[in-house]
Amino acid sequence: MWYVAFTLGLFGSLHCVGMCGPLAIAFCNREGNSSSQNIQSALSYNLGRTATYTLLGLLFGTVGSFIVFADMQKGLSIVLGVLLVLSFLLSIDIDKSINTNSLVKRFYFTVRSKLSAMMQRSQDYHPFSLGMANGLLPCGLVYLALAGALATGSTGGGMIFMALFGLGTLPMLFALTTGVGLFPPTLRAKFRTILPYVTLCFGLFLIYRGVVVDMPTELNFWDALRNPVLCH
Repeated sequence: MWYVAFTLGLFGSLHCVGMCGPLAIAFCNREGNSSSQNIQSALSYNLGRTATYTLLGLLFGTVGSFIVFADMQKGLSIVLGVLLVLSFLLSIDIDKSINTNSLVKRFYFTVRSKLSAMMQRSQDYHPFSLGMANGLLPCGLVYLALAGALATGSTGGGMIFMALFGLGTLPMLFALTTGVGLFPPTLRAKFRTILPYVTLCFGLFLIYRGVVVDMPTELNFWDALRNPVLCH
């Protein structure tokens, strides 16, 4: 499961480059900074995002742990996977679908307002803080990762899953913020189209996991994951 989290972040970060690229560049390339200072800013910013993802993993992993006690984890993994595959087949925009909820809209309105104020005075904030705030912005890729954190069924598992997901996004976004010329705007625009295919692959993985992994009656989940019982 851990390698899946990192891979999801690594390949999904192409989507991040397309969607969040200008914001990340603005936060990490400050006027008057030397190249080494910009590198430090980029590292701090991306670690800040990862810290927020890890805290979100704690929350969703805890929720998932209650589902384990209810003996519903296999069903949850399959249901989440089916929903993701259907969103691909029906061309459903995950961002728009989730963000239409009134509570979610109010939450993100507050986050955007705070982040906008931080952007206007970005010189007053450490890049790590800016990265943590950015980690709360609506993002279909993060929603996919949170589904994985929920499916781990444990608080620690959810935290580790999201931490590895965040670290998986780091190489591409670090390259973006330290070498802007590597990703011209036209290329970044093309990267935005990758998310549906990442959604499909991750959905299929969750279905596979729910079908072939023999969920134990005791909370010894990771042993079962390492030694899956295959259908014949």
